[in-house]
Amino acid sequence: MTSLPPESTRFRNPPAVASYSAPHAAAAAPARPATAWNDAAAHRASAPRWASRTQTKRTPAGRPLRFPNARCGRTIFPASAAHAARCNGCSTARAHGSVEAVILGGIVTMSSLVRRFGRHCLATSTGAGPGVGARVFRATASLLFAAVSGSACAQAFVENFDDVALLASQGWVIQNNSNPLGPNSWYQGIPTTASPDPGPFNAYNGAPNAYIAANFGATTGGTGTISDWLIAPNRTFRNGDVFTFFTRKPTIGPGQIDYPDRLEVRLSTNGASTNVGSGAQVVGDFTTLMLSINPTLTINVYPQVWTQYTITMSGLPAPTSGRLAFRYFVTGAGPSGSNSDYIGVDNVVYMPYVCPALTISPSSLPNATWGQSYSQSLSQTGALGAPNYAITAGALPPGMTLSFNGTVSGTPTTAGTSNFTVTVSDASGCSGSRPYSIVVVPVAPAAPTDIVASAGDAVVDVSWAAPASDGGDPITGYTATCTDGTNSVSAGGTAPPIMVPGLANGTTYTCTVAAINGVGTGASSTPSNPVTPMGNQTIIFGPQPGRTYSLGGTFPVDPPAIASSGLAVVYGSLTPGVCTLNATTVSIVAAGTCTITADQPGDVAWNPAPQVSQSLVIAQAGQSLTFPAQTEPSRWFHAASTFAIAPLATSAEPNSGSPIVYGSLAPGVCTVNGTTVTMVAAGSCVLSADQAGDDNFTAAPQATSTVDIVVPTEADLWIQKTADAAVVNLGDTVSYSILVGNDGPADAADVRVLDLPPDRLDAGTVTWQCLTAVGAACPSPGSGTGTLDTVVSSLPVGAAVQFELRGELIPASDPANEYAEFYNTASVALPKGSSLTDPAGNNQSSAGVRERDVIFADGFEETPPQ
Repeated sequence: MTSLPPESTRFRNPPAVASYSAPHAAAAAPARPATAWNDAAAHRASAPRWASRTQTKRTPAGRPLRFPNARCGRTIFPASAAHAARCNGCSTARAHGSVEAVILGGIVTMSSLVRRFGRHCLATSTGAGPGVGARVFRATASLLFAAVSGSACAQAFVENFDDVALLASQGWVIQNNSNPLGPNSWYQGIPTTASPDPGPFNAYNGAPNAYIAANFGATTGGTGTISDWLIAPNRTFRNGDVFTFFTRKPTIGPGQIDYPDRLEVRLSTNGASTNVGSGAQVVGDFTTLMLSINPTLTINVYPQVWTQYTITMSGLPAPTSGRLAFRYFVTGAGPSGSNSDYIGVDNVVYMPYVCPALTISPSSLPNATWGQSYSQSLSQTGALGAPNYAITAGALPPGMTLSFNGTVSGTPTTAGTSNFTVTVSDASGCSGSRPYSIVVVPVAPAAPTDIVASAGDAVVDVSWAAPASDGGDPITGYTATCTDGTNSVSAGGTAPPIMVPGLANGTTYTCTVAAINGVGTGASSTPSNPVTPMGNQTIIFGPQPGRTYSLGGTFPVDPPAIASSGLAVVYGSLTPGVCTLNATTVSIVAAGTCTITADQPGDVAWNPAPQVSQSLVIAQAGQSLTFPAQTEPSRWFHAASTFAIAPLATSAEPNSGSPIVYGSLAPGVCTVNGTTVTMVAAGSCVLSADQAGDDNFTAAPQATSTVDIVVPTEADLWIQKTADAAVVNLGDTVSYSILVGNDGPADAADVRVLDLPPDRLDAGTVTWQCLTAVGAACPSPGSGTGTLDTVVSSLPVGAAVQFELRGELIPASDPANEYAEFYNTASVALPKGSSLTDPAGNNQSSAGVRERDVIFADGFEETPPQ
């Protein structure tokens, strides 16, 4: 906030000194004589003065009132309700505890206080006070907040700008973003009583200077842009909140120039942010324009008397934290510009929306009928904006819904009473609820469908499908009625079929069915198919003996079947894949169960006899296998080695044609895959041969043949060592390759490989490693330093493992042996205590290497030819 500007920059049409008139009446200012107010040059040259801070008011009768504490302490109110004093927000009233009003020659009513300050500033009479005819009213803090909720009271504020210097402590922010930046921003209003330099007008209410002002001095020159912000305290807004204020500019008299002004009210929904950007043309977080007074900067548009503006919040999706801000926004502005003069703002009031009582009508809802369309509209009173209805407890009857606009509709699908609560809410989050009940009344059930009648001996069995609906009440029974067109017979039941007795054989009937529930009997179904009751007959058919499969074989039906009507019986087969019938002769097709049927189709007097049947078994034929002794009845054992079965088994003709399958009856000794045998361990390998049966042949009895698997006792180990180079230079690396293998016949385990490095190799550089393994695995670890001394855990027949030993050639300990060939020997051996023997020979292998002999020629080292 800036200090009061010099008089020459406060307003552009200087005022004449005038007496103070009632500041609360939003009426035209008193006429001013054409004095220095019209002489802008003279006005700008006048000496600067600070406006009077005396808080003096006059009643319409001219009686002065003083405000020792303008922040809701002891305050003297005018005699008119329209001039009721201000409570500067509930927080101030709460801080001071009470408000005392002393009336001089007039009365302040509670309704006038409510109209002036809202329901958060109430007063009650406490008796007579000082002054002639005066009355004293005191409002305690509890009474001040009794009419509104705590959150609304904490939100509300009334700002009358009694002391602009205190705005920052109350959450207001002033920021001048004009371009170029002038010396002035928002400052304390200049009253007409200021001496020696009076202002153009007084405050709307309160002390004459109790308003806030801004003018053209917010920028410089004549083409600047004023963007001078007055930001209100942070509040949480909701739809229905009301923001009011009074504003005006000087009254432009005859011969004076109107320099247009513009005032915007903008909204930020970014919490407590005061970001208005960093330039005159930007608005930062205050992107929502709520109001623009004289947006086109037209003369004689901005009010020249105190005029109240009201903004009502709407369109917010939910309660939103933010700020409102005044923006004095003028282009072409400045001391020499065509626009911008002097404006004042007073009596800024923010009143949060207080939820009214929302009432839903009607008080009750009519009953619904099961399966019939239902629609009932709800209405409400008290909502702000378009209301929204919802079920918040209980549930509507199934099949019915409540639309957001309050229509209960649908087709109920379940009878009974449904209790629920409807809540209506409005755009400000206010709501009201009412409990309701809807009774869904059931009706008689619908007619059954798919009626099927079946005639018997003087009876008809009636079947049906359940009705599509039970009318909302469970079905308790059904009635079936059969008629020949003249006479009807009925019978009841709870489930299909219902047998209707007492009918005449040979007479044709049609039947209907009706369902029954607690409401009554529903409509009858459409008629069934026509039926005629007839006499019944039976067949006696005795058991048939079993047979054995033979290709093309036949046998007679014996004993034959007999019908009780005496009519001839007709035979058939339910298993034509096993047997067929020709009159009374059965033909064998395959082994299996042969089922023979006996039927009597009836005639004009007899119903067809129920089919009877007899089953007999046609047994499978047998088959046999021959499995000769193996050509090699004994074999050496080598783990995982294989051999072929020879000779194979044969099957006697005729047979099923199924393949002969071989297996092992000693899987711990050998396994079989196809006709290949794999050795597992030493012992007796018992081979099996099986042939599966088929529909006509049983499986052949299993045949066997045996091979003895013998463990060998000898493992012929060998080792071969070679040097990568026979001649090497001193300091070069000598590399040896050591290859170890097993010629069998036995697999070897824990085979030790040993190679002591020669003393011509630098012991600190000697390393060894396992390079490759075929049919076996490298030892673990697979590498080391110094002597190669390792164990190969498994070395099967035919397997081999290759090692490498390397070291750097160093001088001989005896210079006489420097160029002599030196040898290195590697060995392989079975472990001590092994049950195997290793034939002599091939267990050691040596390789020789010598140092290259160097001669000198013409002072240079030279290697002699090899």
